[in-house]
Amino acid sequence: MSYKVFLKISDSTYTQFASIREKLHAGVKESQSKVLGDVLSDLSCEIIEQVFSVLLKDEQDNSTMTEKQRHESEKVLQQILDTFRKYMPWSVSFFGNERLLPLVDYMTSLMKEREQEVYITYPITPQLVQQAQTLTEQIREGNMQSVEKAFQTLIQIVDLGVTSLVREPKKRLKFNLVVDKTLNGVINMTTHLGYKRLEKLGTQVDQTTATHYINHFLAFMHQAA
Repeated sequence: MSYKVFLKISDSTYTQFASIREKLHAGVKESQSKVLGDVLSDLSCEIIEQVFSVLLKDEQDNSTMTEKQRHESEKVLQQILDTFRKYMPWSVSFFGNERLLPLVDYMTSLMKEREQEVYITYPITPQLVQQAQTLTEQIREGNMQSVEKAFQTLIQIVDLGVTSLVREPKKRLKFNLVVDKTLNGVINMTTHLGYKRLEKLGTQVDQTTATHYINHFLAFMHQAA
């Protein structure tokens, strides 16, 4: 049994992406790098906000969170969003239309329609899904020692997404050494920020909030068709 994470794409973003894909396959001469960079930036931010901003909003009603802790989460999230908005368009701007096709085709291969909505997906192992479900049940039963392990599992699941949605697309563009090194540094910096914040949350939340957070992540996971 295989599983995938399903992350919704807004209608407007998908429509723009599909239009760019059609133009690239039609061999248009007009450069698509800027519009594609903007669309991929929007797509990245939609995914990040979908996964993490909801948790941030829920934190605001969580009495176990101090104002300082909430501010820290907001700051980290905004820094990650700003980084994607800066570097995604920049990274794509180097290429002509022919070089963009492998990237667009790869991203298309990750997109699936489900109940009349379009999602971008990535695979996760059944073992990780089972591990997350088991730890959630242990937390629900009052075993708070499982909270930190559960958040480490979430980090592993998120990192699989980073590989499928960021690292692999980067490979398709075959950057020169200098740009590739720059982008690797950006990816490492943003993932470090996000994972460090998740690790810290694993030490700050109570039983109810921990269960809610993990269930939020589990809701994105479905058996692959």
